Amino acid sequence: MTGQSTTLLGIDWGTSNRRAYVLDERGGLIRQHEDGCGILNVSEGFDASLRALLDALEIDRADVIMSGMVGSRNGWQEAPYLAVDHPLVRLADAMMTVKASIPGTRVRVVPGYRYIDPHGLPDVMRGEEVQVLGALELGAAGSWFLLPGTHSKWVHIDNGRITEFMTFMTGELYALMSQHGTLSKVISSQDAVQDAFAAGLRAARQGGFTHTAFCCRAMVVTDAMPASHAASYLSGLLIGTELFEIVKKAGDAISAPVQVIGSPALSSRYLSALELLGIPARAWQPDGVYLAALGALFNIRR
Repeated sequence: MTGQSTTLLGIDWGTSNRRAYVLDERGGLIRQHEDGCGILNVSEGFDASLRALLDALEIDRADVIMSGMVGSRNGWQEAPYLAVDHPLVRLADAMMTVKASIPGTRVRVVPGYRYIDPHGLPDVMRGEEVQVLGALELGAAGSWFLLPGTHSKWVHIDNGRITEFMTFMTGELYALMSQHGTLSKVISSQDAVQDAFAAGLRAARQGGFTHTAFCCRAMVVTDAMPASHAASYLSGLLIGTELFEIVKKAGDAISAPVQVIGSPALSSRYLSALELLGIPARAWQPDGVYLAALGALFNIRR
């Protein structure tokens, strides 16, 4: 679809939230929109939800590229996962056209990736592959990319291809453990305490997470640690468990900087943990990498 009357629109459509980016013909950002219309909050159907978004953005005709959970089996239309041998630079070739009844509008979705580890265990991602593509478009160099979140992703890249990736339920576990169960009863504050975070990070090196997590409670009830430190200690323990798994996989040495893609709030603790472990890292702003990825997906020549 071409023509001056056609607007380029990228949508990062997740489980809870939706972010839209209106681009000009050169890939420049014209307007950005964010709302709570994630896939779990779509009540009138995805076609109607997109139509309402276009109306809100005052767009008559659009070429739409969507990424994230909108392409899952719980989303608009399931897009089969790609195997990791499909190069990221050819992600645009694999986009799936979605049936939509909006006149003058083409809708496509990015499929995401699946990976089977050497033990036969599967892993999947939807949306993070677009952010990694965007960082690569902006010149990111390094073997490991980290995308912190509710489900943290570590993606290994070699010559523009994903060779493996791992997902950790770190954010979800922190939310569950700090708000429910026995640990939540001894947490008195969510304020960040760097020394407690570092102590949790060091404890994670010992392994045995379920034991060290209980020790967090034991330290509070025996007055070995203030209750105000428990949340930061738990955060360090969870993030450390994740990081030491990656360090183990990398052979105890990560020489190239880890490319961290996430908001400052999500990334700060990971960057702090990486610094404490002596692992180099570089932070990327997620909107910037997403815009760069859209440029590649719309095949905009700069």
